[in-house]
Amino acid sequence: MKMHLMRALGTAGSAGALTVLCLTGAAAAAPSPAPAANAVPVASLKVPGNFVPGAASFVSPAWGVVLGGSGCTIRHLCPAQLAVTTDGGARWSLIRAPAVWLANPQFNVPGQVNQVLFASPADGWLYNQYSSGHIWATGNGGASWREVTLPGSIETMAASARTVYALIGNELYHSPVGQNAWTRVNPQTRYGPMTGSTLAVLGNSVWLGTSTYLWTTADGVNWARYALHSPGTAYGVPYGLSGIAAANARDVAFLWGSAQGMYHTVTRVQISFNGGRTEHQAPGAAPQEGDTYGFAVAPGRFGVLLIAAVSPGPDLIYRSANLGQTWTSFEIPGTSGGVGLSSLQFMSPAAACYVVGEPGFGEPGNLMCTTNAGQTWHPVRF
Repeated sequence: MKMHLMRALGTAGSAGALTVLCLTGAAAAAPSPAPAANAVPVASLKVPGNFVPGAASFVSPAWGVVLGGSGCTIRHLCPAQLAVTTDGGARWSLIRAPAVWLANPQFNVPGQVNQVLFASPADGWLYNQYSSGHIWATGNGGASWREVTLPGSIETMAASARTVYALIGNELYHSPVGQNAWTRVNPQTRYGPMTGSTLAVLGNSVWLGTSTYLWTTADGVNWARYALHSPGTAYGVPYGLSGIAAANARDVAFLWGSAQGMYHTVTRVQISFNGGRTEHQAPGAAPQEGDTYGFAVAPGRFGVLLIAAVSPGPDLIYRSANLGQTWTSFEIPGTSGGVGLSSLQFMSPAAACYVVGEPGFGEPGNLMCTTNAGQTWHPVRF
């Protein structure tokens, strides 16, 4: 059984870029030959029948990209592939990917990725969360890619239509979309340097939080800082901020977790109706089983909350339709033993997806989606 190392959760685009780093102790085999650059026109290749998703990024309910691979095993590095849909998953094709591998920490070689982020059908990025400061960026829908180096390991990335953000350690960097001109976000305020551990972006609004305070902006330029109030402790263990998700610029939810041991994190949800200036405890008891690996809020009217959790049995999706007053749990088939979850995200008030499995480790997996705000889920065929 792999050991999953939980890190702070962030969000990407309009939803979450939520991944997990897995550690294994098996001896490494020699790397396979480097993947060749795809020489055919963009979006003209059929997706192989054995394609397995590893992460996803949707710009809209219709348009999205899935990072994955074909025929991957634990003993060999697997070339990264990118599948794109323009019709909500009814049809898929491959776009050109850079010559990089799906992340496998058994191999200490450069050019590994496990996350994908797109701000538009043209502008996208690949990176290896927690393990590298290297980004592969495209501004033409995958026709070409450029490698960019940032000054530290990337905790998470997120994008609006105009700006892409990268959280490096506890410092936030940004670049105009399409320019790869990265600088540190350092607003001039009376609070000193801006730092944080958990990132969320929705439209032009950004939230960067720690367990004690929240930085936020509505335009990406003018920042304010507000106090965050931890729920305290659970069985003597302090709660830490592990997720932020927003329905709109004013309605924001905060996920707190108190780690009690492997696959057992006690969670609490707080909600804010004024963009994070003040927050209130959700009225009901949050889920108690599993380690949280994703947090998302349906955009638009504040209401539906989703939490993804990894457990020693089947993984779980927790859903609340009433701001945390009551919760329903959904078991994810084929996930017993701590199978990884990532990329939980809403694309509209009704449409959401997440990814099951990590093909870089040879795990089977699926892209799971809903069209009724999480009341039912179905696997997507490639």
